[in-house]
Amino acid sequence: MYRFTVALLLVIASTAASSAQGHLPSIWQGEHGAVLKILTGDPATGAFSGVFVSNPAGPCAAVPYNATGRIRGNWIGFRTWKTWSPDCNVTAVWSGRLVGPATIVAHWTAIGVVRTRGTEVFHLL
Repeated sequence: MYRFTVALLLVIASTAASSAQGHLPSIWQGEHGAVLKILTGDPATGAFSGVFVSNPAGPCAAVPYNATGRIRGNWIGFRTWKTWSPDCNVTAVWSGRLVGPATIVAHWTAIGVVRTRGTEVFHLL
């Protein structure tokens, strides 16, 4: 039974990883309304770039940010930033896992006027 469970978890993890890398471009929506648009990527390295649009109900509502990151297996990490405008000038670092073929759970730390942290669940659209 142990081997079957391990094999099943490996199949789920590999499906999730190939799902994220296999959907280029892709759009992921967060549970609070933020959107991560992965526009380009390199399947060989897992590197990607795109645009992150902030939560529409937040203090900087629906603001576009640059986004670059990397996917390795079921792990995903990316950075979002905006430097072309003094308002909403925030850099955030995201780190999370693909927990299914269409779900990412990511923890973030944002550095702007103050440092804030949180968690976001993204779903593939």
